[in-house]
Amino acid sequence: MPSSFVRKLISRVRRRLWSSPISSMPLPLRPEASRDSSLAAEISDYERTVGFAHSAGSMPLRTLLRIERLLTGTSIFSAETGCGKSTIFFSRIAERHKVFCYDDRGQEASSVDYFMNCSATRRDRLELVFGPTQLTLPRYEGHVPYDLVLIDGPHGFPFPELEYYYFYPHLKTDGLLIIDDIHIPTISRLADFLSEDRMFEKVEFVGSTAIFRRTDAPVFDPLGDGWWLQDFNRRRASFLKDIYLQDGKRRAPISFEKIY
Repeated sequence: MPSSFVRKLISRVRRRLWSSPISSMPLPLRPEASRDSSLAAEISDYERTVGFAHSAGSMPLRTLLRIERLLTGTSIFSAETGCGKSTIFFSRIAERHKVFCYDDRGQEASSVDYFMNCSATRRDRLELVFGPTQLTLPRYEGHVPYDLVLIDGPHGFPFPELEYYYFYPHLKTDGLLIIDDIHIPTISRLADFLSEDRMFEKVEFVGSTAIFRRTDAPVFDPLGDGWWLQDFNRRRASFLKDIYLQDGKRRAPISFEKIY
């Protein structure tokens, strides 16, 4: 078995290759979007002109192409938190794409300017909701049944969970839920939770992006509790063992006897 160092090295090389520009591949081997055959080439040309990332980083084009091939249906309604290359991409393959992001226009390496200045962007298909998602999502009342939701806004805990809360009731059966940057421990925990949740089937992890498909399980009540019904908790909760916090201090186990 390879050593830990070798495994990390292989993983790093794989990520580098996956993130490398598609234009570096021989023309016959370059992947295309099945719904828009010129899209990948247009984004590649744009990247060569202005650079491959903006202030918020950049999702590899190969990841976006993989997501597109996993979509079902023809008329796609989608949403994302954060913005950038993904906004360009979804503006071309979606009938309507909602973008919840911070308005950083005019700032250096602006993520909003990145997609708005790209000729490949279909701005007529975008609905832009500017502001911190911690404020805009709780107030937003225009949700539709989504075929795809990408969570890639503020990454600090518990903000991805907050975004998930406001989107999950609106995902269609067979719709895709995308969680980006799962190399961040708290976001990987969210991905671990979803991997065991009845509402979702884990499709695959692509680099630092997790892709889930909505099952036909009932929507978990967003206004209730029911933690004991969630498989992630059911597999781990024990009222028999002691509870230890990271500071090493022992805490008595919580008793829910005769409550649940």
